[in-house]
Amino acid sequence: MDQRCTIWVAFLSALLCPVASAWADPPKLPVPAFDQSAVGQRGYFYVAGQYIGEDGKNIMRGQVYVEVVAPKDVRHPYPLVLIHGNAQTPTNWMGTPDGRKGWADFFVEQGYVVYMMEQPMRGRSAWHPSDGATRMFRVDEEERLFTDNARSANWPQAKKQTQWPGEGPGKGRKGDPVFDAFYATQVEALASLEETEKANQAAGAALLDKIGPAILITHSQAGYFS
Repeated sequence: MDQRCTIWVAFLSALLCPVASAWADPPKLPVPAFDQSAVGQRGYFYVAGQYIGEDGKNIMRGQVYVEVVAPKDVRHPYPLVLIHGNAQTPTNWMGTPDGRKGWADFFVEQGYVVYMMEQPMRGRSAWHPSDGATRMFRVDEEERLFTDNARSANWPQAKKQTQWPGEGPGKGRKGDPVFDAFYATQVEALASLEETEKANQAAGAALLDKIGPAILITHSQAGYFS
């Protein structure tokens, strides 16, 4: 068989026997993962930021990481900008501590383009020692503020809340796997609320200048910014 025949045989084989993965079931992963069939595009970029320091030794301060997820079928004229709360990052929009789909994928499935901004000086939005002190919520603070409704002194009606996931007497407390998964997402945040607000105002304005009119959805501490 000459080379031309070999090429044609290979070509016909490819047509008649497509790659098996086209019909394969999604992989069974040992970690939470969600169907992405509604997603048309996704990407990331940075906005804001300014150079500080003397020439030759400059660094950038105040830039923020933004992730964008767009549906295949955009059905709304304005995108959503999701801004997370204190000690958190956009991962809290991307899934739940017990492994369910998060708000970001939900909104994409409804036809919205979704932008998730990581607050300045936190997570992938780089913090530098010159930015000032940071703080990390302790386990007992997280339990009291967010998850352990039976012992919450801050919110007298919290004991009526039944939606925090988990089972048994340790629900919402250290050692419960759902609580531990939630606490693992918490990160250091700038201690100064004033500096945090200034940096977020600049970063949020830069993001809107870049993408145009949008609907803001803010969580907890980010309510100031909206």
